[in-house]
Amino acid sequence: MNAYLKAPSERTVSVLRQRSVTSSLVTNLIVKCGLPVSIVDNVNFRAFVADLDPNVSVPCRQTVTQTILPQQLTQMREKLQHIIDDSSDVSLTTDIWTDRRAHAFLAVTVHVFGEGKPNSYLLDFKSFDGSHTGTRIAEALENSVSRYGIQEKIRTIITDNAANMKKAMSVFLDAQESGDAVFDDPSLWEDEQENETVEVLGDNTEHLACFAHTLQLVVRDGLASMSGPHRAVISKCCKLASLTHQSPLFKSSFETVLGAGKSIPVATDTRRNSTFRQMEAVAHLDSALLTNVLQQTHHENIILSAKDLGLLREVIDVLSPFAEATDLSQGDQTVTISCVVPTVLSLSRILESKQSTGSFAKTLLQSLVSRFSGLFETLGMRKSGGEGSRFCSDIYLMAASLDPSFAFHWLQDIPVSQAEKESLRFRVNGK
Repeated sequence: MNAYLKAPSERTVSVLRQRSVTSSLVTNLIVKCGLPVSIVDNVNFRAFVADLDPNVSVPCRQTVTQTILPQQLTQMREKLQHIIDDSSDVSLTTDIWTDRRAHAFLAVTVHVFGEGKPNSYLLDFKSFDGSHTGTRIAEALENSVSRYGIQEKIRTIITDNAANMKKAMSVFLDAQESGDAVFDDPSLWEDEQENETVEVLGDNTEHLACFAHTLQLVVRDGLASMSGPHRAVISKCCKLASLTHQSPLFKSSFETVLGAGKSIPVATDTRRNSTFRQMEAVAHLDSALLTNVLQQTHHENIILSAKDLGLLREVIDVLSPFAEATDLSQGDQTVTISCVVPTVLSLSRILESKQSTGSFAKTLLQSLVSRFSGLFETLGMRKSGGEGSRFCSDIYLMAASLDPSFAFHWLQDIPVSQAEKESLRFRVNGK
């Protein structure tokens, strides 16, 4: 019978080779590397492919955009549909962002457990034109969710603390809420309302506030409270960073004296960690060499004195735990919700030990307690202040307890009686 088996013809091998290269070109270069589709029409790129394999032809741009990419999109959606169908529970994260050309986009990510480990997939990514109202965001989210039929499987939805996102979740989860705030993308990171709660808005679905974003708001409150010498030091750091990115003449002198490749990151309003990184970068520079550069380039007004550097290091020392906590909470390959309780307790303890350093640490502690009020109330450390409960869901306690890295060790950091600690343990495991 083996006598009737024939090796594939040269034509068959050629066709298979063509399909393989074309698929790899689109998948690896255009999709995963983010190269423009127009590269397939570039004569130099075509010459490169011909040098690799003269028998392979590069598809034209029209074929890629109208045939190959739609086919791959359909295949990926079918694959994702199978994954979701096999999952009984899913969670979503969603956000709106704007690119450098002021084009807004809405992204929705779905999170599931598969084969004993967490997995995340891009559920939808679409252009979002017009006003960013809560109703329009809810409609877009509904369309994304309906395509995969996961309405009944959603257990949590995580967003930032913007008023329009909270409104969107209320509409999406059929909760009653008045008003429909309108915000452009830059203000999505501003909490314009006090009600940044973890609200149970459906029978089986919770809307959770983004932990990393809430930490950034705490830092923002602390930085906004600064005045006098501290604010002046931060202003000098900002001006120094701007010079290294906007003035070629200063940049040249800066690198000549301090070393090639040396730079200072520019802070952004939506990422308070960037302010910390900026100050840290300035503090690590050789102060004598930096002063020399500033004098040579006639920027004596932003020279940092010994007193300035001392104040700068004080601020860095207080903010360092927040930077570490933010980095910890932004892992994309591991479960991070389990770190919320231990992290908040640790930050609270650190800030209480730094109360003697001035009003900055006090403001940070006040903001931490306010923005995580629900968590502190749940742990019996604070009574309700009448401003609504934040981070009050038991999911945070359960997540920490189920994580081998934390288990119930966080109970040791709560200044309550042993009976109250046992009550919290019972609240988690029911034993």
